Amino acid sequence: MSEQRCIHRHSIKTHPNCFRKGLIKYDWWDDKRIAYLDIETSDLKADVGTVLTWCLKFKDDEHIYSSIITLEDIETGKFDKRIISELLELLEDVDIIVTYYGTYFDVPFLRSRAEKWHLDFPKFGYVYHWDLYFKVKKLFATSRKSLKVVTHFLGIEGKTPLDPEVWFL
Repeated sequence: MSEQRCIHRHSIKTHPNCFRKGLIKYDWWDDKRIAYLDIETSDLKADVGTVLTWCLKFKDDEHIYSSIITLEDIETGKFDKRIISELLELLEDVDIIVTYYGTYFDVPFLRSRAEKWHLDFPKFGYVYHWDLYFKVKKLFATSRKSLKVVTHFLGIEGKTPLDPEVWFL
């Protein structure tokens, strides 16, 4: 009990009334299914670009789920419909999605592509979205707020460079 804190971050000794009223701080997300999402696209705008690939990793799970657009998808004119559908199916099991700059790119792009293919995108409020970009922007004074710069600054292996030649093979 001595390690528990009230919502004001105080102990039972300094804030006994909070403990009597049940105002104990807890991490509400502990029992939620959290997943980390990233997408790569052919353009920055969804009306002229497609999702080329995506990956999704659940917290506390080593497996990385992913899908990639195929030549058959392109030849049949379905482009990213299949991979968007596969991602949306996985998102049904997610309570909290974590992205980097996903508020302004990944989520609107995915929503637009899902709408184009008449696929059901998660309704507002069904999935929480945590965008790490805003936390980084607030906490660090780096020259840029890109994932590459921030991970380099923090000494984290976090950004895999995309080789454009891969898409032309």
